[in-house]
This record gives sequence, C-alpha cells and structure tokens, in this order.
Amino acid sequence: MATHKNFSKKKQLKQSGSYDNVDSPLANDPINDTEKECLSDDAWVEYIDYYRQYIDKFCIEVLGLKLHFFQRLILRAMARHQYVMLICCRGLGKSFLSAVFFVASCILYKGLKCGIASGQGQQARNVIIQKVQGELATNPAIRREIVFPIKTGSNDCVCTFRNGSEIRAIVLGRNQGDGARSWRFNYLLVDEARLVPDNVISTILIPMTKTKRPVAIEHNEKEKGKVIFISSAFLKTSDLYKRFKYFCDKMAEGNPNYWACCLDYKVGIEAGIFDEEDIQEERNKPDTTEEIFQYEYCGVFVGSSGDSYFPYELTNPQRTIDLPEISQPKKSKTEYIIVHDVAISSASNSDNACTHVIKLKERGDGLYYKDVVFTKTHNGTSLPDQMEFLRELYHLKFPNTIKIVVDINGNGRPLPSLFYSVWEYKDEKTGEVIEYPPLVMDNDEEGMALKGAIPIIRGIHATNSSNNDMYTYAKACFENKTLRLLKHSQEKDSDYKSQKISVEEFQNFIQTDLLISELSNIKQEISEKGNIMYNRIVKTQKRDRATSLIYGLTIVEEMEVENRKTRLGVKKHNMLDYCIF
Repeated sequence: MATHKNFSKKKQLKQSGSYDNVDSPLANDPINDTEKECLSDDAWVEYIDYYRQYIDKFCIEVLGLKLHFFQRLILRAMARHQYVMLICCRGLGKSFLSAVFFVASCILYKGLKCGIASGQGQQARNVIIQKVQGELATNPAIRREIVFPIKTGSNDCVCTFRNGSEIRAIVLGRNQGDGARSWRFNYLLVDEARLVPDNVISTILIPMTKTKRPVAIEHNEKEKGKVIFISSAFLKTSDLYKRFKYFCDKMAEGNPNYWACCLDYKVGIEAGIFDEEDIQEERNKPDTTEEIFQYEYCGVFVGSSGDSYFPYELTNPQRTIDLPEISQPKKSKTEYIIVHDVAISSASNSDNACTHVIKLKERGDGLYYKDVVFTKTHNGTSLPDQMEFLRELYHLKFPNTIKIVVDINGNGRPLPSLFYSVWEYKDEKTGEVIEYPPLVMDNDEEGMALKGAIPIIRGIHATNSSNNDMYTYAKACFENKTLRLLKHSQEKDSDYKSQKISVEEFQNFIQTDLLISELSNIKQEISEKGNIMYNRIVKTQKRDRATSLIYGLTIVEEMEVENRKTRLGVKKHNMLDYCIF
C-alpha cells in the first residue's frame, strides 16, 4: 500500500494546484525570497523598467525561453515602437513570436489588455489555443502567472493573468469588423494582415487602442496603444502593400513610432527552423508559381510587369465569387458554357488540358455577367478520357450548359469526333446504365442528322487575327466588370482547414490564383510585319487556364452581339408603332 512518503512534496503540490497558485504560500517562486526581500521599491522599478526595454532578455533570463537572434531583434522592436509590421516567410513562427511578446508584456505590465484579430476566422483563437495554451503555458515561469483554465470558446477566447492583464481573440465578422467594435485594447495584433481590409484596420481596429491602462491613467503616465501587423507578403495591389510602404516611408523619415521588416526563408534555414530541401520541395509543387513562391517564402510583394496586358490592378478587383460550383444548383434555370483547352502530353513541364465552367447571368443591357465557377486541369490525359470527363461534366453536373467550346488546334482537332456516338454511363450506386445522345458540332449539318444528336459543340481554331479580337474582348470584360472570378485562396484557407469547404472546392480557388498569374504574364507586342501578338513575359510560365478562358468568352461575345441586334430591332419596331402614314 502506498504511503505518504512515496510521493514527493513537489508532486503533491502540483496535484493539489498549490504549485501554480501564487496566492498559496507553497507556490513555486522562481525568484529567491531572500533576494526579493533585499530589493527596495526603487530597485524593483528599475528591474521592471529595464526588462520592459529589453523584453527579449526578460524572455531568456526570467522566463527561460530559447530565442534565435532574429527573434530577439523583433521582440525588442515590438517593445519599443508603436506600430510594427512583420512580413515573414511562411513557417518562420510569426504567430508564436507575437504570442511570446504578448505573454511577456502581460507579465511586465499590470492590467494590460491585448487583443488578437485575424484575417482568417480561427487564426486569432489559434494563437491562444496553440501558441499560448499549447506551448507557452507549459513553461513553469509563465504558467504561474496565468489564471486557469484558459477560455477557448468561439465567442469567449481569453487568457487571463494574475495581475489583471489578458490576451483575447476577437471575431471580426467576415472581416468587416462588425463583431469587434465594442472592444478596447492597449495592444493589438492583426494576424494574417493581408486579408484584413484597410478600412477595417483604419476605422475599427486602430481606434481600439486609444485607451490607456487604468494604472497609467491613475498615475498620469504617458502611454500609447500599440498595433502589430504580421503576415506573409502578398500582391502589390493589396491594402497591406500600401500600408507597408507607408511604414517604410515613416521609418525613412526617422519617425520612431514605425518599424517594419521583411524576412525570407533563408533566415529560417540559418536558424535551423527548416531545411533547404523542404523549401525547394514547396517551390517545385505543381500549384506553386514563381509569384506565389515569392510572396509566400521570399517576403516579396508581387506585382504585374509594366508590360502586362492583364495587370493585377485590372483582374484582382473582379475576384468576388465566394464559392465555386461543383455542379449546378438544384432547380437552377441559369445557363452555362463549358470550355476546354486540349493538351495530351505527360512530359515534364508540359501543357495542361484546362476546363472552365462559365455561368451566364443576363443583364438588362444585353450583356452577361460571366462567372467562372469551376476550373479543373489535367496533365497527360488521353483524348478519350478528356471526352469522358466533358460528358460527365455536361450530362451529370451542368445539364443547363448551352455550349461546349473545344480547342481544335493541333492535338485538339480529333476530340469533337469522339462525341459523335451514343455515350453510356453506369450509375455506381444503382448499377443502372443510362444512354446519352451524340453531341455534334453546331455547324455540322451531317452530324445533326444523327439520331437524337445535340448540336452543342463549338470548335475554336485561333489565328493571329482572331486572337486580337479574343484578347481585347477578354480585357473589356474585366474593364466593364462583367467577368467575375473566385476569391483568393488565402481568403478561404481557414474555411478549408476547418472543413467548411471540400478539397475539390478549395482546389478551384487555387486554380483561380494560377489563372490570375497566367493572365498577368501576357503582354501585347507588334511583330516585324505589323501583326499584333500576345506573348508570355516569362516564357517558361504556362497559360493553359488563360487560353481556355479566353476561348470561352468568345462565344459569350457572339451572344451579346445577337442580344444587341435583337434589342435594336425591338426598338425600331416600337418606334414605327408611333408613326402616322
């Protein structure tokens, strides 16, 4: 039978909670009591003031944390400047370091209120759940300062300290700030700042930090709020880039209130946080373009070349669609166009076959809103398999499709003929075999004579002359804001990780990122013979998604021209009704 002597006193204190309870005389005290008694009030003030200025040393010498040199530099900057912006490579530990700063500050400042807002739904809570509760609270010196349990609810996520300080995650309300207006903080962290609109930062978040701590008010001390922005880099069209440039300009002027820096993946390699091989593996992933790698891992804000025919400034404002469509909604009466650019090679770095589904919504002026709701690419897929994919897409997922647009240049020329026979589909759930009629070219009279044939296929054969018409119309669709695309994948990353959207849905957002990148790489040139050409700025970058989209828009242009003719005809007819002969 176990006796009292079988258990250490330290273990008993931990089990009873007295070890972490600073109100208990048996609590763990990292500072020697006899040394503490020797310190005068002035000495304590000097002690705390020193560590407030050198907060990195406090983290090392008092809290016992191990920090890299670049982390110490950043912590010291956070402590000394009112507005801090940290642009870091993905995986470098931005959120962890911010949590370290908040925890240390909460210990050093009585009654400090720290808030965390994020451009992604759960990210603010994750800083408390994963970084504070999951990592830092296991440190004995930190643990004894915290009031347990740490609250991690979706509407009440807060870590409270024994001196009245707290770290709280707040909900922005779909990034509009609606759910955060009433909060007041002394320090504020804006995590994933590239996803938070600038108007939310200026009108809601920064004004939260204008209230002093009660202690500072009581003693009439000067004290300013602090706002820290952390993010990886992004596009030059983003609000974050404008704010980053503003910070840099203020630093150049010598304004001590502002501090900003960019750290790339090489800092992480030198610190041993990750390996060169891991970074190169990320760089070589098929869905990682050079632009994505630059802003995710190199801390570089990316913008279109000055020669770009479709610059980010033109295309990004049209990324407004919140969700893709894997299939058309039930009872939908909306029309669709399926467009397919053909490629069959499986060789390394070869072109992809690309399919877009464009949803059409007619406006009152004869034009259509053109929503790209689905995108998928294939590499090394045979023509028969591409036909099977398009058949399923049309018959099973988007039966309201009014046109299937197919690239018939080069390898795509034989593809339409594969649709000219009856297609059988076996339902895997019921085992039922369903027959679908031939699909034929819309200008093939002989094909239309086939039993039950549907003249729905349009072949596109691009030439230099037609290319100019197609590209100029595509640009016009961005300019008149009738072409609309899915939002950036970064805006949906939190939904994906929390399983609010499926893998297939999330892939559509990534495909749209790649489409935008391909469009930005296209420039208009004049050949020696005076022909207008549309070439790639970076020759190694593909444009499968861009080409497929431009082919599909050509058909919509035809429909809009017919709409305008019809509208003009109606107007003329109506005017004749009022004429007297």
